[in-house]
Amino acid sequence: MLDISLIDQDLEQLAGTLNRYNERQRQAVASALGHEEYLKESIANISHDLRTPLTVILGHMQLLKKENLEDGQAQRVEIVLGKAERMKELLENFYDLSVLDAEQIVLHMETFNLSNLLINLITENAPALETKNLSPQVDLPDYSIYINSDKGTVERMIQNLLTNAIRYSSGIIRITLFQKENGKVVFRIENSVHNFSELNPNRLFERFYTGDKSRHNGGTGLGLNIVKILTDKLGGTVYADLKADILSITLEL
Repeated sequence: MLDISLIDQDLEQLAGTLNRYNERQRQAVASALGHEEYLKESIANISHDLRTPLTVILGHMQLLKKENLEDGQAQRVEIVLGKAERMKELLENFYDLSVLDAEQIVLHMETFNLSNLLINLITENAPALETKNLSPQVDLPDYSIYINSDKGTVERMIQNLLTNAIRYSSGIIRITLFQKENGKVVFRIENSVHNFSELNPNRLFERFYTGDKSRHNGGTGLGLNIVKILTDKLGGTVYADLKADILSITLEL
């Protein structure tokens, strides 16, 4: 049986870390009014350091979820686990954004199998897809598509696009990967959306844009903005299109 005291200890550790960094943040803001770069670096460090205790908490919660719990206990564990996972995602987004704004990212170009990377990401996102009762339609060519780019950056971009589609899909997700005659690689993801008349596809990549009310459900508007910044750094293009209730986002590298 999982020792609940371990979770309590980790929660106390996280609370203590948050308190310490809140104080450091207040001091940083007070002393860095004219030093924006220092503030960005501080945010990046805070986001990075908080991920470690949060990852430990997630591990304990996932183990606790497997225990023989009563219905009420299982429901509370599921709620806490969902909130912790959302917090981890937010920390990663703020970390990425602060690093990008400070122009600290260094690209490492290499040739890799994009088809395999995409298949692995879809597999890793299977639990999230199952939770939303989504079964994506995947259209890949019979051959593997290779690309010369920064693998970690491309993986982050596609993951953000998958997360966005899963979070806001009203029932349909289509994923397409192909290579154009000029050698450019195109990744396209489509999903059905609610309240599509309130959504402006031309603003989707703006920072903090969430569109219609349904997109406020856990979204910050940072994920797609990060995709746009990273796409520009790689010299690619990304754009969104909305036809009826189908939102399509196309990434070309």
